[in-house]
Parts: sequence; structure tokens; C-alpha cells
Amino acid sequence: MLCPASCLPLLRDLAQWRCLLGWHRQHGVSAGVTAGAGPGSEVGVGGMNRPVCLTKPQHGSKYASAGCLLSLHHSEKPDHEEVCEFRPYTCPCPGASCKWQGSLEAVMPHLMHAHKSITTLQGEDIVFLATDINLPGAVDWVMMQSCFGHHFMLVLEKQEKYEGHQQFFAVVLLIGTRKQAENFAYRLELNGNRRRLTWEATPRSIHDGVAAAIMNSDCLVFDTSIAHLFADNGNLGINVTISMC
Repeated sequence: MLCPASCLPLLRDLAQWRCLLGWHRQHGVSAGVTAGAGPGSEVGVGGMNRPVCLTKPQHGSKYASAGCLLSLHHSEKPDHEEVCEFRPYTCPCPGASCKWQGSLEAVMPHLMHAHKSITTLQGEDIVFLATDINLPGAVDWVMMQSCFGHHFMLVLEKQEKYEGHQQFFAVVLLIGTRKQAENFAYRLELNGNRRRLTWEATPRSIHDGVAAAIMNSDCLVFDTSIAHLFADNGNLGINVTISMC
């Protein structure tokens, strides 16, 4: 396989990946590189230099055994493996205390066995009640919602961004893949005395996690003063509606 002369600058830059693709073997011509030939050239008939194609070595994903079929250059592997759909699922519960990993099918059994305190409500329209929102420090409230044959995790997280300033982050995650998540939409709604605060979005897959949603502000965000406008005796009710797209 021969490259046009326009390939030569690129081939010289990639000389460390020099790979003869077999032109000389197919045509019975020796394949040495002469002293005057630059990287990316081979000696052909009559001593003329012929450019040859160079290729970067490809490596399979470390999740190949789980079904990932991509072959990548080693410099591309870390970015891909960070978001690969075939990487193991981690426990979707907020916080770093649970180190569980497993398949998607094993997520719900894990939650029911290891996190029995999480309540599950049935239906596409429910109320997520977060109690004692005035608790100090970082706090997470978690609930499950089951509808349309899927399970959704509802998370309200309170963080202290800097001293004296706290923020709340509310998000819905699908216990499923990113592709499955695209089939749904959710609405979070706070209702108070002649006030309403609404957020609508596509749920995130648990593969992305709560932290990614918060980091990208892809969630309902409000501060303590807003929370108090909608709270009742320190309890905050959030109306959650799941719909299919």
C-alpha cells in the first residue's frame, strides 16, 4: 500500500510508529531504508524511495471481556475507559462509603440488600420528602421511584460551598444505561405560598453519577433561603414527575 507524497511530513513525525505494510513482500522487492532515505520510505525497484504507510499501534479496551469492541491508541484509552458503557457500575448512593461494583442487573439487588433504609415509592408522580433540612454539614437524602418498568433514584444533596453558604442540589438518576435514560424526562417542583420553583431535564444514568450532575449544574440548585421559603417545619417536599419522551 503506497502513500502519496503529501503523506511524507506526517510520516516523518510518526517515525517511531514505523510499520511496513507488506508492499515489498507482495512485489518481491527488498525493504531496506537507505542512508539517504527519510523515515517512512522504503527502497523499491531501481533504488527509488517509496513512501510507506505508518500506523499507530491499537489496543483493546480493558473492558473487552465485558463486550467493548473498540481498539484504541494507548493515549485515547484513559478517556474512553472513563465513560465506557461496559465498565462496571458502582453503587449509585451518594458519598464514598460504599465501594460496591457490579453489573447493571445487580444494582437493584445490591441496593435492597445493602441500603435497606432507602424507601421506594410506586408511580410516575410522587412526593420526595426530605426531613430535617436544617441539619448541619453535608447531608444526603435518597429515595427510589418505580414506574414505566424502571427504577429511578432521587437525590437531594446539601453542600457547604464555603463557610456560612449552603446549597441544595436535587437530581434524578435512572438505574439504567445512558441510552435508556434518553427515553425519559423528569420534573422537580417546589410549591409554597404563591410560589413555585420547577426544574425539567433528562435523567442521568447512574453510570454518570450524582457528582457529575452537580459539577455540570445539570440539576435543580437552590440555596438555604430558597429552601426555607418552601419548607414546612424543617421538612422539604419535592414533587417528582417522570414521563416518557
